[in-house]
Amino acid sequence: MLFSKFVSRVVHKHIYFPIIKRSCCSASTCGGAPPVPEATTEARDEGGNPGLVLGVFEESGSFELTSAAAEVDQKSGGKVSQKLNELSCSMKLGTAFVITDVAPEYGAVALASYGPKDAGWNELEQLDEKRENIRHGVGAGVKALSARRCARVAVDAGGEPAAAAEAAALAAWRFQEFRSCTDRDPVSSVSMYGPPDPSWATGSIRGEAQNWARYLSDMPANKMTPVDMAQAALDTLCPLGVKVSCRDRTWIEAQKMEALLAVARGSCEEPMFLECEYRGTNGPPVLLAAKGVTFDSGGLCLKRPEDMVENRGSMAGAAVALAAIKALALMKVPVNVVAVIPLCENMISGQCMKVGDMVRALNNLSIQIEDTDMEGRLVLADALLYGQAAHRPALVLDVATLTHGILLATGGGAFGAFTNHAGLWGALRAAGGGAGDRPWRLPLWGYYQRQITNEPAVDLRNKGSGLATACLGAAFLKNFVCGDWLHLDITGVGKLAHSQPPYLDQRRMTGRPARTLIYLFEEISKGCLKKESDPSPCANKD
Repeated sequence: MLFSKFVSRVVHKHIYFPIIKRSCCSASTCGGAPPVPEATTEARDEGGNPGLVLGVFEESGSFELTSAAAEVDQKSGGKVSQKLNELSCSMKLGTAFVITDVAPEYGAVALASYGPKDAGWNELEQLDEKRENIRHGVGAGVKALSARRCARVAVDAGGEPAAAAEAAALAAWRFQEFRSCTDRDPVSSVSMYGPPDPSWATGSIRGEAQNWARYLSDMPANKMTPVDMAQAALDTLCPLGVKVSCRDRTWIEAQKMEALLAVARGSCEEPMFLECEYRGTNGPPVLLAAKGVTFDSGGLCLKRPEDMVENRGSMAGAAVALAAIKALALMKVPVNVVAVIPLCENMISGQCMKVGDMVRALNNLSIQIEDTDMEGRLVLADALLYGQAAHRPALVLDVATLTHGILLATGGGAFGAFTNHAGLWGALRAAGGGAGDRPWRLPLWGYYQRQITNEPAVDLRNKGSGLATACLGAAFLKNFVCGDWLHLDITGVGKLAHSQPPYLDQRRMTGRPARTLIYLFEEISKGCLKKESDPSPCANKD
């Protein structure tokens, strides 16, 4: 609505905002340690020998060693088989048992269950079970050896080196940013056992990208402010050839982003608008809009204290978007992606937005603020409109921790997906099944649109009158998109672990679904999306 008029008046002004670098490490003795501990970084050798993860397949009620495990078993004179016979009753998927005196070059060997040997795509589960089983086994094995302070861990890939590398990097990662250096656990260096495979390097990039998203999401809100997050993007992405533009409040005001400014004005922390451009080929880009609320108190509609615990991760959408761009740049995927990320806090003050306030989005639609805790859709509305006008994308994606309803619906087992493009949904479904982070498609029916437009005084309500909060949030954002569009609501998976596999830490932020996004962009780069769009949401607009 009025979208074409907005396009003609958008201000194309680029301001590169000078940001002062801040140290995120509280221990002055750290000696310049990198802010994000990588799983592949060499750790201190605590006096023990390297560790080895070996896989065991389930085969018709019995167990079968992988080819790598069989090789070690032969060299050891059958010791691996002997230990396996003793442990067979306890071997279950996602478990690992550490044995010693098997291979002289390895101080400890973890026997890990890799699940059924003939596993593949499970249509009911919408999951590539072979790859995910390998991740479960490798994750359990790496964690078991890391607990024994093995500085270096070699991993039996079980025929799936990319999946094994992802799990190894994720399982070895530690968030110990604010522990004294002398008390930090060593971070195991992981590598592939046997001949090198290029797929291992690709999987490592995906895993490390998700680790960066975990780091950004897990940082306390006073150490990951909007300015800090913009600085992290500059420091990490610029050396990879990604163009990063950081815009300040003055630029945001010049663009007349009232919805974003309404959310930001409750905090003393200055808002930022981050724009990252990765150009891997020619042609129109994919627009990736992401919610970057670095702390969400709920505003005047204050959250309960126990609900605020994980809301430093309310910027998980921004974290996974940045992680995906990092991986694309390292892998040199032939695709163009432009990320637009509004960064701010949702806080309480004498200046914060109030229930009943009305603001206008960039396309001149009036929005009534019924719930100040539903701020994500407000900041995304302006970001989506600006990004489409400035970059003329081929398709639009947005990712956000938007509604609690998704967590209630899936229990953390899947994230919500809404789209007007059947081919895009098919690609996302395949990407999520391959990555082990599954989406579930939910409706974009007019039924929900009517529940946010049934107030005669304004164009849109930011809450609406229905109970399906995730569907209402998607219906709200639909008003700010023209063309092919995919909306990901990641509340149930993107913050603290609720129901997580062994390769993730139950106490930490997950960084999900960063790898699904990476897989999706890899599919898009192949040009294999079927053109099966629903009628354009702009068909009846001015």
